[in-house]
Amino acid sequence: MSTILLAVALQKWEQYSAHALAAREVAAALARGSSNHLHVLSVYDYEDIKTSGLPPEMVVNYREDQMRRTDDSMKQKLEEYVAPLRSNGLEITKILRVGDPREEIVKVATEIKADLLIIGTHSKRGLFDIFLGGTAQQVSKRAPCTLVLVSPKKTD
Repeated sequence: MSTILLAVALQKWEQYSAHALAAREVAAALARGSSNHLHVLSVYDYEDIKTSGLPPEMVVNYREDQMRRTDDSMKQKLEEYVAPLRSNGLEITKILRVGDPREEIVKVATEIKADLLIIGTHSKRGLFDIFLGGTAQQVSKRAPCTLVLVSPKKTD
């Protein structure tokens, strides 16, 4: 029985990216071929809010409300993302983490003793990330297990 972790970026997408969908497809096929169980991780962060000029107690309340809304939104996005996997008979463990994806993905893979980590490569990368290295590239350097990077099929 192998432990498979699918790490997917959902926060900045109103609809799933082709990369997230392709990674889900590959992860589902691999999970069906092994344990029929899949861990699905999405890492997100809280947006900075502009609070200059507001009273401190209002800032705290606003910040807490904003964080709660973000948490709820991410729970919903992850639930919708895994729904097709569940409907196809896979057992799913959902994992949400707040922080830097480059750190959290490696932490979770280590914590659950993942045998395989699947990440969709991103389509929204610019030159800055090419020089620094994207999340997938950074994770690949420190992953505690085999890593599969998934890109969607090219459409002509």
